[in-house]
Amino acid sequence: MCSFKGLYSFAEATKLWGLKDSTLRKAVETGKLIADEDCKKFGRDWVVKESAMVREYGEKKE
Repeated sequence: MCSFKGLYSFAEATKLWGLKDSTLRKAVETGKLIADEDCKKFGRDWVVKESAMVREYGEKKE
């Protein structure tokens, strides 16, 4: 069984954490978020783990 709990699209994560749209793409480019470990690209869309977001940016701002 596949669970998507704790996974967010980059667009959703930037809204929940109050970040600019480009922040997560830059985090992957600089190694702050590790591709295929913290986040993964599916076609044109990226998905990031909640645990990686909390580690790097703290709790959600909601």
